[in-house]
Amino acid sequence: MNRPKNMLIGEMLVEEGIITKEQLKDALEEQKRTGQKIGEVLIKLGYISKEILWTFLGYQMGVPYINLDEIPNIRQDVLKLIPEQLIRAEKLIPVNKQGKVLTVAMADPLNFLVIDDLKATTRCEIDARLSPPEDINKLIGKYFGFKEEDTGEITKAKVDELDDILSAPLGSKSKEESHLKISRSPYSEMISSDEQVPKVRKHQEPVAGEPLGQHPGNIHKQPIEQQPRMSVPPPPPSPPPHPPEPVQPPQPKIASEPSFTPQAVMSQDTPVNTFLTTLLSDAYNAEATDIHIEPYSDKCRIRRRIDGVLYEVESPPRTLYTGILNKLKELAQMNVNEKNMPQESKLKVRITGKEINMAVYTFPTIFGEKIVLKIIRTESSILPLNKIGMEATVLELYKKTIKMPHGFILIAGPTNSGKATTLYSTLNEINDTTVNIFTVDDVSSNYILPGVNQTKVNRKNYGQVLRYLGEQDCDVIAVGEISNKETAEAIFDIVASGHLVISMTRANDTVTAMQSIINLGIEPYVVYTNTIAVVAQRLIRKICDRCKEPYEAPADILKTLKSESDKLVLTRGRGCSYCSNTGYKGRTAVFEFLPLNEKIRELLISGEPVKKVKEEAKNIGMYTLKESAFFKVEQGITTIEEYMKIT
Repeated sequence: MNRPKNMLIGEMLVEEGIITKEQLKDALEEQKRTGQKIGEVLIKLGYISKEILWTFLGYQMGVPYINLDEIPNIRQDVLKLIPEQLIRAEKLIPVNKQGKVLTVAMADPLNFLVIDDLKATTRCEIDARLSPPEDINKLIGKYFGFKEEDTGEITKAKVDELDDILSAPLGSKSKEESHLKISRSPYSEMISSDEQVPKVRKHQEPVAGEPLGQHPGNIHKQPIEQQPRMSVPPPPPSPPPHPPEPVQPPQPKIASEPSFTPQAVMSQDTPVNTFLTTLLSDAYNAEATDIHIEPYSDKCRIRRRIDGVLYEVESPPRTLYTGILNKLKELAQMNVNEKNMPQESKLKVRITGKEINMAVYTFPTIFGEKIVLKIIRTESSILPLNKIGMEATVLELYKKTIKMPHGFILIAGPTNSGKATTLYSTLNEINDTTVNIFTVDDVSSNYILPGVNQTKVNRKNYGQVLRYLGEQDCDVIAVGEISNKETAEAIFDIVASGHLVISMTRANDTVTAMQSIINLGIEPYVVYTNTIAVVAQRLIRKICDRCKEPYEAPADILKTLKSESDKLVLTRGRGCSYCSNTGYKGRTAVFEFLPLNEKIRELLISGEPVKKVKEEAKNIGMYTLKESAFFKVEQGITTIEEYMKIT
């Protein structure tokens, strides 16, 4: 039917024989008197039913309307195909499955991203049907229980907003760009003035290809299985997404205190589960520490961090991204509906017989939420002290220092430099039945050390907890990263009472590490007189043992090293399948160890330059980070390129 360009919904109903001109005139007069929307008035006067109204909307969209009041009980196996959180968030519900076709009632059946997610999650073709949100909510309440947001004044609000659409000329936008989810979908832009609405007569039989039971004047009660599937047209090209309003500096939402959720097993054979199983298994076997899942306008990029370096791996189709995001959120018991604030949680999954523990972090970006999965390897986190990479002479000095009865030992380095590994390897070295050791940190669940009293505490509360340890008859106390004055003050109070305390801070070298504590508001004299040693460290990549080979250093390297020789033999990795052709496999640490004696304390207290302090420290066996790294180059453990990254 070629309808006039600005035909109103009332005129359409008259032309289709659903109402008479007199009935429309009555409705318009009632609308002027009450201010109600024309659709609401027509329903109130009994001229049309809600079913006819939604049927016409379905015709405009090209998606058949489904009357949920006529749906018998929905099978449990059908309901379980879609996660409850997705059902509630997107106002949809699966109602029937025939073969590989899943019929889904949706408030917004032209949300093609959601339909793609449903395809990926269920591995079914999706037969999308239009249904009023309040009808969907009734079924959600019936099968999943009502929530507060499901029981509000939905019908009135939705009908009002629907009438805003239906009372406006076809092809025009509503007065306020209605907030009704359905009005913001692609179809509101697709209904242009020259489109045709299928002509429907009051007593006309359905035309060929028209879904049974959808004719406005002849609403048949046919079971879903007998209704032909509607072929939903592809969405129109959408403009590039615009950045949302700037996200305020957010505090991550922690999913019910980030503790391990009950073990989640991805047992269903779906594209999302298959992809995640492969992704996690491959990352675990490749000894990756982190997995990055990043949405962009046209793709979803996957990267793994191995030995401190990010490598891109084969990525899934962009259409699978939301399914991956929702599955991970569901498994980690995060809020699937929260998309504008960071969230964090922990997750344990069983993949191909292995339990994999992960921390899960989400963060909003302009193209969706980025996900970082941090793999936690509790079974191999604590290394023997002689395996963390210390030079033999440094290791000997350090072992003597950590067996002193009291004092403060500080381990320093940037983020992801291995500080926690050094801390727990140190505790492992001194742990025996004669020593009472306590830990106060936020990573205790990642490093299980039998015989040690481990306490997991929020970092900002370290100071408060430390005040209570005086009555625990402690010999050694290990504390996580020092981030505030209260924690630092509590540490030095404990040290002054005759205990050994080992802690961590973020700093680049040994001297600036102590300065970082002073910057929190602690007197320099207190820091320098109570500190017995500082360790600064970095992680560098090791050359792959299976493909390492010697080579002569080129002239530019000799110049950089200020080598007196015109020849220098170095080692590198050729690249092989074992190291994924990177030439590197695994990491080791390099250390700068500064033991404090009276001479060094005097230099520090008097404010002497760092260079002079380090020169004195070298007299008692200190190696700088650079020197420690070059020793590993000479030993063929790492490459000259890794050495040159050390600052």
